[in-house]
Amino acid sequence: MRLSESVDLFLSYIQDRSPNTLKNYRVDLRQFLDIVGDKNVSDVSKADIAKFRMVLQSKNNKSSTIARKLASLNSPFHYLIDLEIVKTSPITKSHRPKISQRIPSSLSDEELKRVLESINDSTMKTAITLMVLTGFRSFELLSVRRDSIVIYRDEKTFGVDTAIREDIVDEDIAFIKFKGKGDKEREVPITGKPLVMLIDYLKSHQFDIVFPISYHSFWRKIRELGNKAGVLLHPHKLRHTAATMALQAGTELRVIQELIGHTSPITTARYAKVGQKQLLKATKVLAEKINF
Repeated sequence: MRLSESVDLFLSYIQDRSPNTLKNYRVDLRQFLDIVGDKNVSDVSKADIAKFRMVLQSKNNKSSTIARKLASLNSPFHYLIDLEIVKTSPITKSHRPKISQRIPSSLSDEELKRVLESINDSTMKTAITLMVLTGFRSFELLSVRRDSIVIYRDEKTFGVDTAIREDIVDEDIAFIKFKGKGDKEREVPITGKPLVMLIDYLKSHQFDIVFPISYHSFWRKIRELGNKAGVLLHPHKLRHTAATMALQAGTELRVIQELIGHTSPITTARYAKVGQKQLLKATKVLAEKINF
């Protein structure tokens, strides 16, 4: 099998992944193909991997970018091993660059206030508020559907349209269900003013997808809002802000990990089960940081 054929085979296999994941794999694998040539996949050697890394380094790619691209190569090779097309992967630990561990940047309370005050558009206001409350990844937030929001009241559940007709009461809790990284089913709870804000938004936005914005447009709008507020802003920074604020407020690390869908080699769901009450408490703490 030629390398180009194996790339097409793997891309077909992962068609159910998020659009951004598919794009990254497609770009990385085509780049590798351009550099080493369309040889037989079983002939791809460690020297080819080293050549790929050297070319990336010569183009001043960051260590984190090179590591991601090598990880993109590793996945299809393991897929081919499962199919018994190749016996081993040519990628070894020695090929992977060392990555310095930096503390993720986050917004200060004052910066967050400036960002939220600079937003005039209800779609972006609601989207960014939810990101700061829940630590949503961009693709997670943009994949949320109207019918995946379930309201809980007096031991009964109902959908968004019922909530719009009857209005929200203080005791209502909304569970937002979605697929997270690795297609893991997750849900986060919100209540109080954030829930009122979401329902008010949905009253005037009758879409199946809650935020009908493309991934790239969303990134661009967030950068523009950051410029307007005088801060460097991107979606990951909003996610880090949620985690940092929750940590500063005394939320347990394992609860934060469950809330933002981050797995840790130290603390995972295997060791600690986090309940919905704890997640709800975390989003309440974050809501208190936001001036609605």
